[in-house]
Amino acid sequence: MRHGRISEMIRRSAGALLLLGSVGVSSDSLTFAQDANCATPQPACQPACSDDVYKKAGERLAQHLQQMGSCTTPCATSCAAPPACGAAAAGGNAGQPGCLSDGCAKDSCLFGGLFSHGDGSAEEKKDPWTLMSIFDDECGKNCLKDKGITVAGWLAMGYASNPDGAFTGNGGFGGQPGAQREWDKFNINQMYLYIAKVADGSNGVGFGYRADLLYGVDGNDTQSFGNQAGKWDYLNGWDHGIYEWAMPQLYGEVATGNLSVKLGHFYTPIGYEVVTTPDNFFFSKQLTFNNSEPFTHTGALATYKVNDKLSVIGGWTLGWDTGFNQNLGGNNAIIGATYAVSENTTLVYSAAVGDFGVRGDGSINSFILSQKWGEKLMTVHQFDVLGTNGGGNLADPTSLTADNSTGFINYAFYQLTEKAKAGVRYEWYKADGTSYNTFTYGVNYQVTPNVIVRPEMRHNWAPGNDVSPWNKDIVGIDAILKF
Repeated sequence: MRHGRISEMIRRSAGALLLLGSVGVSSDSLTFAQDANCATPQPACQPACSDDVYKKAGERLAQHLQQMGSCTTPCATSCAAPPACGAAAAGGNAGQPGCLSDGCAKDSCLFGGLFSHGDGSAEEKKDPWTLMSIFDDECGKNCLKDKGITVAGWLAMGYASNPDGAFTGNGGFGGQPGAQREWDKFNINQMYLYIAKVADGSNGVGFGYRADLLYGVDGNDTQSFGNQAGKWDYLNGWDHGIYEWAMPQLYGEVATGNLSVKLGHFYTPIGYEVVTTPDNFFFSKQLTFNNSEPFTHTGALATYKVNDKLSVIGGWTLGWDTGFNQNLGGNNAIIGATYAVSENTTLVYSAAVGDFGVRGDGSINSFILSQKWGEKLMTVHQFDVLGTNGGGNLADPTSLTADNSTGFINYAFYQLTEKAKAGVRYEWYKADGTSYNTFTYGVNYQVTPNVIVRPEMRHNWAPGNDVSPWNKDIVGIDAILKF
């Protein structure tokens, strides 16, 4: 993919993120104290989350995107070097490189200097740049952060040499117009943007929300394909060949004390691996995760912290992988618990039982044991059992979607250096009577605080299934830029 195309996609996605950032964020009349470092006339610090704050945020982001990796000499003066702010400074500095419309300067390096300090030095930045920083004002405040709001995301791009029976397969489900193979190509897997506010119930009743937007070859895997066609983000014109848009989360949250409840469309609590790729060690996914666990739900999910060791969950949803649509009578319960046995040992149990909609009636039970063996070594062990009467109806020839399955997955992670971590994963997956095996090993390398690279090697074999593409070795690598 050419650099120009990627740059344009980043710009478009950043614009969408700023639009998301303005939803649900209220303006108020709070005025911050003036900055003592600025000469007379002093800067008029803007009301929290005012229109001017969003205007400046847009200007800063536009500067970053225009520079695309270069660090240029910023505006000649800044708030730390009077006279930088206010009308007097604007007359002399406005329009210069690195200057905002009021004449004040902000960091002029792309994303605050992902690969170097903002001053152009070769020393690596210790703290990662975040998109939230464009909402900082000249008085050291951040109107979104002060309200408990987070706006963030990532760009994940990668290559896999062969289909893996999980996320790297056909772009779209079998028979879907425009379905194309995703392997042996360098793809954008996830361009991910979200805005969130966690409900805080520590001082009475608190409210929160979250909205996520995804674009990339992982889009079809995270859409609400348990829906009827044309509902929410499934088969509604959001697909472009192997690239698709998805909105995997949109929910409100209410909390009081140790109890919180999500209402809307949200990720499943079942299983160890997740859709959001920076939260997994490996670029590739489990067969169990992809073929025998739900990705998303629509409904209600409550979490209650019993004490410092035990938390429990319970909820009800409209089946599996649905987005504000009840398809084929989907109606199931979700339960689970997380228990910290000790500082080094954690047990997680989660389950769903009932009518899953497109996956039929049945149940799934998932058990996860995490164990730390010291400062550097950690192991994770997962055991899943699925039993349904109608799971194999998503006719993608690169999918193993099963009615009944058992998955046993084991991980080991070892911290090699401050920046490098090694990992291995062995999975035995038995789906509808056939056993499949995967063995994956790789390294996570933290290039900068914002950039991680994940090379891996994966071996797939199935003694009872000699049909391609299962008995293959797969070389994979991706890079994740978090912002």
